[in-house]
Amino acid sequence: MKMNEEEIMNEVKRSASSLNMGEDEALAKYEEICAENGCKTSEMKGLALWRQYAGQVIRQNKKPATATTSNNLAKTVFGFFVSLEAPRDTMAWNRNKAIETYNRDADEAFMNGMVAIANETDDGRWAISAMLKEEKKDKIISTLPAGAVETDEGDTIIPLDTQENFMSGAKNKAFGKPLPKEEYKRLGIFHGFVGDETEEKTYYFSYKKAGCMEFAPPCFEWLHMTVIPSEDGSAIYGFTKTTKASLVMNADVDPESDNYRDMSKHNYVPTIEEHFGDKVVALVDIDRRHIENQSLTGRERYIITDGTVCNMNMQPFTNGNRIINITDLTSAFDYENDGNTTTCWVPEHINIDFGIGSKVIVVGRTSQRMGDDGPEPSTINVSGIYALEVHGSPVEYSAEDEDDDWFD
Repeated sequence: MKMNEEEIMNEVKRSASSLNMGEDEALAKYEEICAENGCKTSEMKGLALWRQYAGQVIRQNKKPATATTSNNLAKTVFGFFVSLEAPRDTMAWNRNKAIETYNRDADEAFMNGMVAIANETDDGRWAISAMLKEEKKDKIISTLPAGAVETDEGDTIIPLDTQENFMSGAKNKAFGKPLPKEEYKRLGIFHGFVGDETEEKTYYFSYKKAGCMEFAPPCFEWLHMTVIPSEDGSAIYGFTKTTKASLVMNADVDPESDNYRDMSKHNYVPTIEEHFGDKVVALVDIDRRHIENQSLTGRERYIITDGTVCNMNMQPFTNGNRIINITDLTSAFDYENDGNTTTCWVPEHINIDFGIGSKVIVVGRTSQRMGDDGPEPSTINVSGIYALEVHGSPVEYSAEDEDDDWFD
């Protein structure tokens, strides 16, 4: 019996849990399969391809763990985040670059393999042309990829992945294929123990796609979770939705459980001094450190500093950031140049549960704008906060406090 598009989509959604996917992730994968095979998502051919794909995944998941399966690679870790950034759309820069290049010089963008050109055919399908390794490729597809864009001139283009190999030398399987409409990644710095290891270490953390969006444990709080360590032991990776589902804060574990560890007497400051000494910088020196950090890779550019909260603005900006200003009370105050305060941009996933006068440790990357009179003071894009001394509480912003009729 032929199914309509709604019934097909419902089946794809129902199958998601069996494939360890979210519904949105399964639908996106289904659309990708249809696009690659030149059929519409409403066609029975698409459903047949989906069932074939699902069967392969389910059979693979039922196989005993081997050296190449994620079940064998996955490890339980115990520790805490020093830094956890807000999720970022990692493909936005590549998409925007492809679109900007096409708008400036369409031939250059096409010949360099940055975009494919799509033209709708008389029967409602799409004729696609792209350059792959200096060879022109043509094909007909029924449904445009989700990342397709209509330009201001009315052209339909598809931004493509132009990275043939990763920095490690491994081949990029997505090379020449459409860039996703969006692909979010959350980065962090984790400190603790991986698997059965008895030595605490620091690891770079990365978590992609749907699983990372709602993954936001607080920094400087002990936790348990399941990840995949890198081969060189320098990083750990969240995977699918397993890492999020496995997350358990140690404080929420039954003290009688074998998994519980009493960390009530742990002091984070000596840990920071011992393991992160090269990242610690005095607040008055962050301008100099900002310049020095430009030679480092992006993930290495974070700093750790401390200060006393002297001002707060809890009204969120459009990106969800709030502002705290911190100062070093042990240094001389510059009254002629608006004082020695540092602006810290705090993303919405980080809880602010302290007030003015609190002493805090701040983790994040510095940024610096160039003003008319030269470089402005560095600010900090916060990815972790630990309150050493708590005073008061934040003044919560409420839209109800605004009075648009204040002249009346």
